[in-house]
Amino acid sequence: MDPIDFNQSTNLPLLTLGSNNTEFDYAAYLQDEDLDYLGDAGSSGSASVMNEVASTSVSPPTSAIVQSNSNQKPRLERRGHTKSRRGCYNCKRRRIKCQETRPSCGHCVKTGLKCEYPLVPQITHQPQHQIPLFSLQDMRFFQHFLLACSPHQPLGNDSIWTHEVPCLSQNHEYLMHAILGLAASDLMIQDPSLVTFAMAHRLKAIKAIKKTLTDVPKATTFDEGNALLATCYALTFQSVMLDDGMSEFMTFCRGIVIVAIQMYCKGAKFIFSNFLGEDHINQLQPILDSLPLIQKEWTDMAVANIAALEPLCTQQVEIEYHQLITNIASALYSSSSLAYHMLCKHYGWWMQIPHENFQSLIDGGNQVSLLLASHWIALKQIMATITGVEHRQRRQQTKRNDGDMDIGMVRWLKHINRHVDAEHQQYNQWPLWVEAQLDADLGYFGKELH
Repeated sequence: MDPIDFNQSTNLPLLTLGSNNTEFDYAAYLQDEDLDYLGDAGSSGSASVMNEVASTSVSPPTSAIVQSNSNQKPRLERRGHTKSRRGCYNCKRRRIKCQETRPSCGHCVKTGLKCEYPLVPQITHQPQHQIPLFSLQDMRFFQHFLLACSPHQPLGNDSIWTHEVPCLSQNHEYLMHAILGLAASDLMIQDPSLVTFAMAHRLKAIKAIKKTLTDVPKATTFDEGNALLATCYALTFQSVMLDDGMSEFMTFCRGIVIVAIQMYCKGAKFIFSNFLGEDHINQLQPILDSLPLIQKEWTDMAVANIAALEPLCTQQVEIEYHQLITNIASALYSSSSLAYHMLCKHYGWWMQIPHENFQSLIDGGNQVSLLLASHWIALKQIMATITGVEHRQRRQQTKRNDGDMDIGMVRWLKHINRHVDAEHQQYNQWPLWVEAQLDADLGYFGKELH
């Protein structure tokens, strides 16, 4: 892959490529080991139920059967025969077996009777995966999704999320599970006991989508592609609400790109708008141009502490990561709009890097990657007045709030800060300071609470 051009403006860069692009590994998403543990999720529950049933269905000892049978007189066995289930009315009335030949059975031909058969009811056997498995609680989740927590990305697609996507979910169970899981996670803010439902739906969605994504190149229906796209979006947004959800967030962002590329190359029609090329930025640009700069002391701290990481970055992927977040922080001195553009480039970068490099970024044992991630998230927190324009525009367009969804990234910061080892704590003082300010006041950096 060619070196990344950090000065090239882009949002989701892979979606602007032509169909001749062959450098991106479409299958890399399926290789992500951080999701492998989800592959057989849910099977243990079924197994335990089956084991419990087996343990209560114990057969009597063979000796008891022999003793019981020895006291009974042998019975003459009746010659077996096949019972006629769909015989004609005449044979049923005469209580004889009907040959069921059409248009007249042998008995009716022989006796000269009019042979009539009963109408056979049309029984449609519904495939097991289509049998409704959703409860009243799930209906509550579904309603909450429609009214309160559908994703705000891509921008300007609220009616798609509340109309077209729910219709798609009726035919694609993985999308339904992703929707229900997202809603349950959002409701967990008020009711933590819903975690079981949220995770159960998430695991089912991931298990199903991983299997389906292997067949993306063979998919022939545009509905399938759009359902996969919506599912990746829903799982991405749910990841924001998980303490350790950063790696899954990044993985599903790459999943969005992979599915979109496949659809783009096939000429499929997207149900979503404003997510190709510069559409996203163009929608926000008027608001971005009017934003003031953030406080200079916050920018000074960010620039200084990010610069201190440079000697630790030895791998090419670490050097590129460091350069990108340096560019974001430096842009805060001159323009909030430019800083937002730089932030979008950072997203675009890790969405298109090779699989091996991406794996090193989400490796929880790589201390340099953890430090880069903690500084990236801390940087996003001090940019709250800038990144908040996405939510602000939605409220203006729909008169709707987004709840507390974005608080999840603060959880990521806490989780990562806890995993920086003692040797590297000296490099992580600024992210810890950002965390402390947010603990005292979640709106310290200008985040608008809903």
